[in-house]
This record gives sequence, C-alpha cells and structure tokens, in this order.
Amino acid sequence: MTAIQCFERIRADGKIIDESMKAADMFALGFPEKIVEIKWRNYDDEVSLQFPYGVLAAVVAGRNFLAINESDAQGQRSLWVLNSDGTRRLQVSDVQEIGAQAEAVSYRWFEGARNNAPNAFGVVFERLSDKSMFQVDIDAEGGNAIAIYPMR
Repeated sequence: MTAIQCFERIRADGKIIDESMKAADMFALGFPEKIVEIKWRNYDDEVSLQFPYGVLAAVVAGRNFLAINESDAQGQRSLWVLNSDGTRRLQVSDVQEIGAQAEAVSYRWFEGARNNAPNAFGVVFERLSDKSMFQVDIDAEGGNAIAIYPMR
C-alpha cells in the first residue's frame, strides 16, 4: 500500500480534478480556475490543505511525497516538498546551478521526472537573468537537484 492515495485538486469554483483525469477531461470542466485545495488519503487518514492564492501540486513518483508550487498574496511562488501526512518537509531553493553558475530561478509547472529514482520529481523553471526555460529533477527526500535539462 502506498502512502498517498486518491489525490485530488479542488478548483476555486469547487470542481474537482482527480488523478485519473486527462487533459480533455480537465478542459471539459470549463474555463481554468486556480487550485485552492488539495486532498488525499495518507494510509487511513484524510488530509486536506487550503491555498487561498493558488497552488500547483504533484504526487512524487514513489507516492511518499507531494511537490507543491504555492503562490502568495503578491503572486510570488515557492516550491515545497510535503510529507505524505501534509507536513512541510523542505523548501526547494530558488537558486539553481547552471553551467557552474548560481542562477536565480522561478518555478513554473511540474513535468514527469526524466530520472527514474522513486523520489524524483520534475519541475520546469525560468532562469530570471534571461528568461530561458529548464527542467530540473529534484530528489524529494533531500531537496537537491539530480539533473538540469534545457527546454527546447
């Protein structure tokens, strides 16, 4: 049995996006609304977290962690890893090393990890200095970058 089960995202209009939905199913819900709540089962416990300013969320491949990209009142985003019980495990740095240079980045959306480690997740970011886009695979246990790939 996996820790995170029955993961759902709840939009501001109350419509639910569950894990089984494909893009066409989501489009059928109507105009996109921000996600303001996420819910799941952690073994036998129900977990629900609210995000009034919006959140993007993804279950990490091994289903023991969630990755969230949370917005604040000013529209700034922060990338976090949550434990399966909903507690915050760690915040991922908004500085990534690209070509031996520390670069300020802004995380945008989740993609499948290119690395097949059980606790890896992929997230696309924008390098702030030139607006170029990259994907980084991150280890959810420690928060460190596994690999960074330029987006085409």
